[in-house]
Amino acid sequence: MSSEHHGAWWTPDAPDLRVPGSLTRAEGGWRLSLIGALMVNSGGWDGLHLVPPHTIWGSCHGVPYTLLQCFLDDDVQGPDHSVTHSASDQWTMTWRVGQLVRGGEITEATRFSEAQFEISGLPSWWPPSGLRGPQARSESYTPPDDVNIPLDEGTLSIGVRKNRHFGRRVRSLHERVMAKVDKSSGFTLDQLGKEIVGPMRALVAIGVDEPVSVFNLRVVPEDPIVEGGPPRSFAVDPHDGEEPEEPAPAMHTPLPLSPSLDGMQSFIPAWLKLARSCSVPLDAVEPRRRSGSLQLQLLDVVNAAETLHRTLHEEPTEHPLAKRVRETLKDSGDFNSAERRDVHDAVKVFVGITLEKRLLALAEELGSEVCEWLFNGAVRPWAFVTARIRNALSHGFTAPDGVHEDPGALAGALYLTEAVITLRLLTEAGLPSSTTLTSQLDRHPGMRSLAKQSIADWPALAHRINPKQWPQPA
Repeated sequence: MSSEHHGAWWTPDAPDLRVPGSLTRAEGGWRLSLIGALMVNSGGWDGLHLVPPHTIWGSCHGVPYTLLQCFLDDDVQGPDHSVTHSASDQWTMTWRVGQLVRGGEITEATRFSEAQFEISGLPSWWPPSGLRGPQARSESYTPPDDVNIPLDEGTLSIGVRKNRHFGRRVRSLHERVMAKVDKSSGFTLDQLGKEIVGPMRALVAIGVDEPVSVFNLRVVPEDPIVEGGPPRSFAVDPHDGEEPEEPAPAMHTPLPLSPSLDGMQSFIPAWLKLARSCSVPLDAVEPRRRSGSLQLQLLDVVNAAETLHRTLHEEPTEHPLAKRVRETLKDSGDFNSAERRDVHDAVKVFVGITLEKRLLALAEELGSEVCEWLFNGAVRPWAFVTARIRNALSHGFTAPDGVHEDPGALAGALYLTEAVITLRLLTEAGLPSSTTLTSQLDRHPGMRSLAKQSIADWPALAHRINPKQWPQPA
């Protein structure tokens, strides 16, 4: 697919007003540059652009396009770069495009009954047969059976599709591992991304321990039949040129942090359900190329750990001590209702579940064997130091010990917290814990390196923060 497409563009509300422009691939997505302006609310004269995303339809060489989640990137500008809000073919408009659909005009509410997609890394994460890469095959070949995973009102199937090439001197056979989902109740593109494709991409990335990409995503509308034509299907965010490269295998199969093939039918539905309720923690630990300082990355990950604990555990509804304090203040007659309420709320926070306790609980739920293997017996000081660093960075607490500025402490807290969240998500979905998990971690190069890290001495850092609570390590 070419990286630049020229055509006419319009909004569903004003199909008669068509503006020429070009759609180009930009870093992180697509960009639509128009010679003219669409009749949309482009924000106030203050230049804030606080407007909802728009849907834009287009046609390039007879092929229909839909651009979803479009945000106005620049004001409408005339030849002299003056800002205006009138539509004219002499002016320009630029949009950032969130999602591209080729082959039809749809809206965000359009429902689909089927979808098919590939994920780079899936062949190594899910090896259904011994064939690897293009190979000459003279004998007949039959791909292995698909693995069918039941979903609510549907099925997720993962299996091999064969591609044959016949040349004058070479015959080759190439396996493609593909996923297909169908649901009788249908789904929107947003639901497909959040409930199926996104969680599966994250699971594959965790398994191969590096970023992966979704590609060749095609969706079939609930009413695919067009009178006088073949059944319709739409390509979503089609790739340019070559497809994403497969990750280089760094671990032997079965991969340590992926469930067994026999356990997929129970693990995958539990994982997809968990991903819906734990989307923030999952997004925080999915392997990807991240930006931002070490401090900001640590804040994101530790906050995600706190969110995960709150999601997996019921919060206390009764606070007896806070209630007693409030009643005592009321009996004294020296405090008004607002002051009593403020003290009551402060006591609830002070005696409630602290961040340190939440981090420690997440780690200990993996089993004592895992804690000993991963933290070398220092899980408690790790939880204490990590909570202290997060609170100092997030709330601006005075911290004369300077641990929150120690690069080793920051890096150690970041990567160990990521590991705890990742493992806790996997075990919650059905991956074994305790001794079985420890043996799997021992086959994972990244986890082995993390367990042997020497950049953060947790007992020494805890003593540095609070010598009275944490004695000097031997």
